[in-house]
Amino acid sequence: MGDISNRDIMQAITELGQQVSGLANRMEKIETRVSDLEIEVKRAGNELKQDIRKLDAKFSVLSDSVVETKADMKLLKQNQH
Repeated sequence: MGDISNRDIMQAITELGQQVSGLANRMEKIETRVSDLEIEVKRAGNELKQDIRKLDAKFSVLSDSVVETKADMKLLKQNQH
């Protein structure tokens, strides 16, 4: 078994340092991406809430209109008899 020189140890440390630095870089990019996705999900959620409110309002108007039309039809039928 051969002796390990200080140079070999330093080279291994340098390589490990580079790998750790690369991993830290990748981790930072992942964190940025996750933050961006969180913002996008919040925005999409807000848009969805607005769309649901608008749809609810339209349904209410339509429902009121249907009830009014049915009432008019009932009155017309009563007047015919």
